[in-house]
Amino acid sequence: MTEERKKLQEELGALQLSMTPVENEPEAARGLSTRVELVERIQVFGQDVLDGVKFGFDNAVDQLKVLNPRVELNTEGLS
Repeated sequence: MTEERKKLQEELGALQLSMTPVENEPEAARGLSTRVELVERIQVFGQDVLDGVKFGFDNAVDQLKVLNPRVELNTEGLS
């Protein structure tokens, strides 16, 4: 029984060591313990970036329309 306990304690120590944050680890990565959590976090960040780029593009198009009221911009299907 003590041999099994010693083995389990070693495994626990190895797992705790592998979960220890490394130097310069991004704050967003702290607390993630599985690959699934990491993939979900990356997907959320990717969607946030896409939303930001879309907002910036739509804003630029709106500015062009204000500055060029006589020009008809065809933006169908762009956003």
